[in-house]
Amino acid sequence: MGTEIDVKRVVRYPPEIFVSALPVDLVTGENRVADYVAFTPYIVSLYGVSFARHDGLSFSVSVDGVTDVVKMEDLGAVKGLNYEEEVKVPSTQSMTMSITSPVNVSAYQFRYKIKVDTPNVLLKMMLGLSLRNRERELAEKYGLTEKLAYQTPVPYDPYSGVETIHTFTKTMTSSGTILRIPVPRNKKVVLLDIAAYRPASPAQAYITVERDDVPGVIRVDPYCLQGLEESIGLYPKYPIRIVALDRLLIELDRISGTHKIRVVYGVGKLTVLEKLRWVPDRLTEEERILAEKLNLQELLEVGVL
Repeated sequence: MGTEIDVKRVVRYPPEIFVSALPVDLVTGENRVADYVAFTPYIVSLYGVSFARHDGLSFSVSVDGVTDVVKMEDLGAVKGLNYEEEVKVPSTQSMTMSITSPVNVSAYQFRYKIKVDTPNVLLKMMLGLSLRNRERELAEKYGLTEKLAYQTPVPYDPYSGVETIHTFTKTMTSSGTILRIPVPRNKKVVLLDIAAYRPASPAQAYITVERDDVPGVIRVDPYCLQGLEESIGLYPKYPIRIVALDRLLIELDRISGTHKIRVVYGVGKLTVLEKLRWVPDRLTEEERILAEKLNLQELLEVGVL
């Protein structure tokens, strides 16, 4: 079984960053551990990957029909499961992750993150994608070819719009709610990180995240998460970013054992730009007038905001 996240089902407020943390049973030879296809209109980027150290295993990623875009020849030389290997590779059509093993390996610990974007004109030009007539007109109007020639666009900040950051911890000996947050009016809650005391074996528990009307956004096994003693830390390179506008619900499905869990989340104002991008029906009349005055819809379409 693969470890894919159901992109088209779970994405609501892009850009968003999701984590997959499930063990995989490896057989001798090549094992496809994640296979992303048919995710149009989104752009899916591998955004960090973690492995348990194991000599003799190798990892590769094929993107849009090109093999070995990422290649790690020996997973015995990686940082380890408490850390992340720096990877940022976008895909527009397909992305396949494979682990090749010389022997069978049961419940191999593997974790990765994907960033999901909705393409705008600037992003499509950066990736060399074809533009529609209107997009070509907008590119010319805003001088995007010249902009890309003399500067590199600033990378997206996953903490964008986060005003306060909160850490929540809990020890659980039975299934139940880890954290439930009703989102205040005109605010957003952003899940940034989940860590756990890592059990000695897999399938002792699963952590699930639900936000707004989307159940099962992610489902992770603590056996594959970073440990409590190895927090990714404040402003990590590769945080999670799962946005909730109505409610955030994190639950534990316990099979056995005691489980210690840490959750980091942020809270911020739901801005006019975010309403326009995600929930235009929530704009007030004053906000609609402001958006039209500043031409915000077109700027979002171009990608210069």
